[in-house]
Amino acid sequence: LYLFPTKALAQDQVAELLELNKAGNLGVRAFTFDGDTPGDARQAIRLHGDVVVSNPDMLHQGILPHHTKWAQFFENLHFVVIDEVHTYRGVFGSHVANVIRRLKRVCAFYGANPQFILCSATIGNPQQHAEALIEAPVTAITESGAPSGEKSVLLWNPPVTNPDLGLRASARSQSNRIARIAIKSGLKTLVFAQTRLMVEVLTKYLKDVFDHDPRNPPRIRAYRGGYLPTERRDAERAMRDGRIDGIIATSALELGVDIGSLDVVVLNGYPGTVAATWQRFGRAGRRQKPSLGVLVASSQPLDQYVVRHPDFFADATPEHARIAPDQPLILFDHIRCASFELPFVVGEAFGPIDPSVYLEALAETEVVHREGERWEWIADSYPAQAVSLRSVADGNFVVVDKTDGRQVILCEVDYSAAALTLYEGAIHMVQSTPYQVERLDWEGRKAYVTRTHVDYYTDSIDYTRLKVLERFDGDEAGLGDSHHGEVHVVRRVAGYKKIRYYTHESIGYGPVNLPDQELHTTAVWWQLPQAVLLRTFESKQDALDGFLGAGYALHVVATVAVMADARDLQKSVGSGDG
Repeated sequence: LYLFPTKALAQDQVAELLELNKAGNLGVRAFTFDGDTPGDARQAIRLHGDVVVSNPDMLHQGILPHHTKWAQFFENLHFVVIDEVHTYRGVFGSHVANVIRRLKRVCAFYGANPQFILCSATIGNPQQHAEALIEAPVTAITESGAPSGEKSVLLWNPPVTNPDLGLRASARSQSNRIARIAIKSGLKTLVFAQTRLMVEVLTKYLKDVFDHDPRNPPRIRAYRGGYLPTERRDAERAMRDGRIDGIIATSALELGVDIGSLDVVVLNGYPGTVAATWQRFGRAGRRQKPSLGVLVASSQPLDQYVVRHPDFFADATPEHARIAPDQPLILFDHIRCASFELPFVVGEAFGPIDPSVYLEALAETEVVHREGERWEWIADSYPAQAVSLRSVADGNFVVVDKTDGRQVILCEVDYSAAALTLYEGAIHMVQSTPYQVERLDWEGRKAYVTRTHVDYYTDSIDYTRLKVLERFDGDEAGLGDSHHGEVHVVRRVAGYKKIRYYTHESIGYGPVNLPDQELHTTAVWWQLPQAVLLRTFESKQDALDGFLGAGYALHVVATVAVMADARDLQKSVGSGDG
């Protein structure tokens, strides 16, 4: 069983496996098994696959709950290979560790005890992280045998444009400039942007220079999540075949999809960790050719610190990947899934955890029932379907183009981003082509768009409200108190602004009327009593500014400290009276 974090990477590696198989006449039958695998092929893969290549989501929802169909495969399972394990951190990694507990439990049922082989990009704690994921001792092999050419790294701080205010040129304009020079010099170039919107904006700027003649094949492509699989595969092939000179991507290209030989990697802003920076720079110069990595600093304090203290960047050890598989909400989800797969015997552990408290809670909701020494699943529901390994809410939105009177699916947007990008009036870009959202069907998860020609893009204005539901623990902290507890979070998109290309000036606003997005989660917070606030600050605005600054600093430090995904950790500042 060969696991990758994404379907794209799995399909890419199966192609490599088949090539190797053909070259060596090995007779190995390797197949991908994911959500795109046709129904008629699935049984053949279960019965005849020597190497089954999949992803944790499919293992969680499509294989383990149906393990009886995979009996022959599990009985003969010798190896589980897990690639890109540095990506299994934070909430996602904690879920995956529990999926591995369930996998080991099913393997034991069929009398199998497979050996685990794990591969990782550079992180500070590869051995400890691997051991935390599979809950078994591992031997670390840390010397790289990969061929690599000489790599030059340039830390680029944009020039000061207003000395009085200390303002610098934007990272966006400088990334565009550097990429333009590199491509004109005949260097294959990859630009990493932090957001999908910035990918599209930078793609437009580079296309305006290199793809203004529609009679010539495009030299610039965008690559990000949400594009249809055919669009992404086509971009990968074009890059691999040398037909593309520049590609602008989100972190989706951080992973090892083969896109051929690159000369230059430009980072539009610091990715947040040393590990991610080296991972992205590592996309260039893979075949013993010299390469250049350029980090263009934004005005954010962390970016400025890194470029002003190059010793920190050069000498810093990569961050540690962290997971918390025993977090109660995550654990509860997977004990429910494990109960569906196989009955729990009284006294049986789930990893190092005694699941009896969770099983008793499930018995109260009448989904499991204790019969003698066994806890049996008795509900009709299929629990894995309701548990997402990656996001809090399921259900992608589909973007439908109805420009020519037909309805053509353009791309997908995940639930959490839909309210921020698909409101009516929004400009939604695909390969830098602008489409205007005419109608958003929230219940049907569809956005209807038409192609447009405008000189601006849109950006949403949102705010978050937070209400404390329960305090678990707390302590005095300075003149205030710090607490840890359960909270109710409400995010509202209040409107959007129109931003002109190139000048980036605001040229108008529009209203947004969408349902609030709500979430129950846990939080750590710090608060000051009213008397201290009145005594310390001249106005409420002064206090708010101070808290916003402190909140920003804490968010940056916490994200770095726990190597969190940006989506795992959010911040909010409020008056505390709501």
